[in-house]
Amino acid sequence: MNEKERFSEVEKKLQEMASPGIRPGLARLARLLSEAGMPQDKFPSVHVAGTNGKGSTAASLYAILRKSTYKTALYTSPHLVDFSERLVIDDKRVSTERWLAAIGLLERIIKKTSFFADNLPTYFELITAAAILILAEESPDIAVFEAGMGGRLDASNILGDVRLSLIVPIGLDHTEYLGDTLEKVAAEKFAIMRRDTPALFAGDPRLDAQFIIAAKLHGAAPHIFSSRYSVTEADYSLSGTDFTLRDKNDGGEERYRTPLVGTFQSENAALAVAAARLLSPAFPKITANTIKEGLSGTLWPGRMEVIAQDPTVLVDGGHNPHAMRRIAETLKALMGGSHVNIVIAMMRDKEIAGALSFLRGLDVTLYCTEVPGNERSLGAREMERAASEAALKSGGSFHEPLTAIAEASKEGAPVLCCGSLFLVGYIKERKDELRRI
Repeated sequence: MNEKERFSEVEKKLQEMASPGIRPGLARLARLLSEAGMPQDKFPSVHVAGTNGKGSTAASLYAILRKSTYKTALYTSPHLVDFSERLVIDDKRVSTERWLAAIGLLERIIKKTSFFADNLPTYFELITAAAILILAEESPDIAVFEAGMGGRLDASNILGDVRLSLIVPIGLDHTEYLGDTLEKVAAEKFAIMRRDTPALFAGDPRLDAQFIIAAKLHGAAPHIFSSRYSVTEADYSLSGTDFTLRDKNDGGEERYRTPLVGTFQSENAALAVAAARLLSPAFPKITANTIKEGLSGTLWPGRMEVIAQDPTVLVDGGHNPHAMRRIAETLKALMGGSHVNIVIAMMRDKEIAGALSFLRGLDVTLYCTEVPGNERSLGAREMERAASEAALKSGGSFHEPLTAIAEASKEGAPVLCCGSLFLVGYIKERKDELRRI
């Protein structure tokens, strides 16, 4: 059995132990970790929440901390191809043995504790608890911890020693759990702030006042990125993003580069720079040089990632209206007015019409597909119907994503695969087959 197959066994074990579905709340996880000796208090962390850009921003900050020679962990979700992507410590993925040992401890606690008899933890709670157990043993200097879909009731909000609350741009997503207005969603995200701890928000004129009020209620020290900084002179290409970060307080400017592709990546990277600067008093090995060098070495797959050439094939996991707007901006910046073929699949529970509306006005053809084996995925023909209702040109419906890519590639135009992280994972797992198309 190879490592990937062993990680499939880890996933299977977690699914067997977990209660089905999404059940927001911290009571189950709090009890589980209490029985395990409060491991969430044994390492410092940065807690990253928000709607879009969490992963890229977290990966950028992680790269900066690593370049600053701190022992650093990165916890993210979901994974694209392999479960082992979820927890990395000093650029090494945690082994199946470590995961299974942590899961075994959790299983013993659940079996012996009557509290869990009819109140099992969810899949995400179990993964988060196991990651926390591993990190408590590893004792990193700092862990960058990405929240799941929420904030206040998200499993990641159990962290005990948070040194910075980092909140990326907020948009409407998971409205059935977080609320049906931007303000309600923001309230859930802002609730991760901690007393006497800096909190950095990307900034949004519609939400800035709410952020300041929430920070005062939580006793946190608020910082709004857009109030202090501006991103200027941004240059975008398929090899990365260059930009200037200007400090409005003193007029200072610094030029940065990230290998991540997309108009939104200058903002994500700049937010990570601001976060690193806020952390530097407590982590003095962070310097102007380590920030710049760390940022230039950031790795974060699945976001405007080039996976093939001739024609160019990119993948992006954007799956909601806010993300699709940024994808449309990036296509304009990178491709100009050139035609682009888009291979798209989306989950049924997403704001599909709202997301597709941002593609109108672009010279694109949609090749509609689905994610095989995923019950949440909208069927290919339904996806094509949604494209038609959005007044977008369709190149047909295809049950198999690779077939859709093959068809979209025939005319030689660039191909973008987007709409779901599950679609990106499916395609990346089959990159060898893609090369034969």
